Amino acid sequence: MVAVIPPAAAIAAETATPVPVEEKTKAGLAAWYALGVLLVATVLGSIDSMLVTLLTEPMRHTLSLSDTQIGMLKGGGLVLFTGLATLPLGWLGDRFDRRFVLAGCVLVWSAATGLRGTAMDYGMLFVASIGLGVGEAGLGPITNSLIPDLFPRAQRVLANAIFAISSIFGGALGAILGGSIVAGIEKSRHLLPVAMQGLETWRLTFFAMSVVGLPVILLVLTIRGTRRTPAARKVQVDAAEGISFGDYLRNHWATLARLVAGSGLAAVGLSSVGSWMPIVAARQFGLQPQQLGQGIGIAAMAGTLIGGVIGVTAMRIARKRVGAAAPVRVLTLGYGSAGLISVGLLFVRSGTDVFVLLALLLIPLIAGAVVLPNVLQEVAPPHLRARVIGALSMGGLPFAVLGPLAIGVISDAVKSVPNGLAIAIVAATMTGCLAGAALLRATEPAFVRLLKAVNPSS
Repeated sequence: MVAVIPPAAAIAAETATPVPVEEKTKAGLAAWYALGVLLVATVLGSIDSMLVTLLTEPMRHTLSLSDTQIGMLKGGGLVLFTGLATLPLGWLGDRFDRRFVLAGCVLVWSAATGLRGTAMDYGMLFVASIGLGVGEAGLGPITNSLIPDLFPRAQRVLANAIFAISSIFGGALGAILGGSIVAGIEKSRHLLPVAMQGLETWRLTFFAMSVVGLPVILLVLTIRGTRRTPAARKVQVDAAEGISFGDYLRNHWATLARLVAGSGLAAVGLSSVGSWMPIVAARQFGLQPQQLGQGIGIAAMAGTLIGGVIGVTAMRIARKRVGAAAPVRVLTLGYGSAGLISVGLLFVRSGTDVFVLLALLLIPLIAGAVVLPNVLQEVAPPHLRARVIGALSMGGLPFAVLGPLAIGVISDAVKSVPNGLAIAIVAATMTGCLAGAALLRATEPAFVRLLKAVNPSS
């Protein structure tokens, strides 16, 4: 599921054999090294994705793009094909060496980043967005399925927390680095071959970032192959014999659909957080890519730090009050709060105001996001984990595509109205977040039943 974003059929819960406990071993240096490499790949993906936002205005002027076309690039081109590719890549990750699958993903999105720099019209830009989405689609399912293979259960919560917080901080770092990269390339233009010196800065930036993917591919390939403990291998064999992917979906589709729809409705509005709010700062207040990158990065770091602390505290409180429903309750409160906070966008008076509001929006979103990895991993059996995550991502596709596109369409419709883009963002965010929060709140009992069916011994 989005911010965003996310379970084995009910194996006759009353008669199911208890799941064996994993051997009590600690992860070695190789596992922590692998976690670091996964973070590097995630940061690179964050930079490449953020550059699309930081360079939207220069691309819009060069290629004469409308807001509807920009919304299609972010929704139809990037988000749609990211979702469509997630399940096939999850299937590959469950069957083949995940290192090679992830390395292939980095290669694809790096090539697509370079292709963006060659775009002479909207059509080529859209094709490049598809490639970027397909490449980055592998990050979620492969990472979430690799971490349980690298770390025993006793250390998994710690590893997930480190990865979740570090990757979000990495995204903030990606924004800062992205802006600095754009400025650095502009200043270094005179060092380039004469044939390239006349190209727009946004094209040169995409060319440069496509090359950076090569060393990251080599790093991914240095991760040591994961091996399951004997107990874990027995769990996978027993699970494979007792349940299929199709049986799992048939038994739990209703609850999964409600979880996806709840987060999906919120995602319709929250697409504005990373995609459209920086454009407001650039368009209304004239901020340049480097200023945008620094502002987004600082806002993301502040929102992540505060949101992470609030998320951990909220989980402790919610666990005592609502038990297993705690993750859904935290998400519900986060989405509802974000919807109300978004109204502040109508009253910003400077770029700084936009970044402060962005940090405030991120606080409740991060508070919910830090609990998701463990939920995703616990509700899915090991042999289905990557495919389940992929299926949930595909289920959220209509919402993820609708979000950026809806804001673009509304913005074009009210472009004659002062502050029209901000009005479009608030309208989508308020409606989506509040509706999503209400649906998730109503789904709590079904979510608890799902967890008990999948983990009868817990």
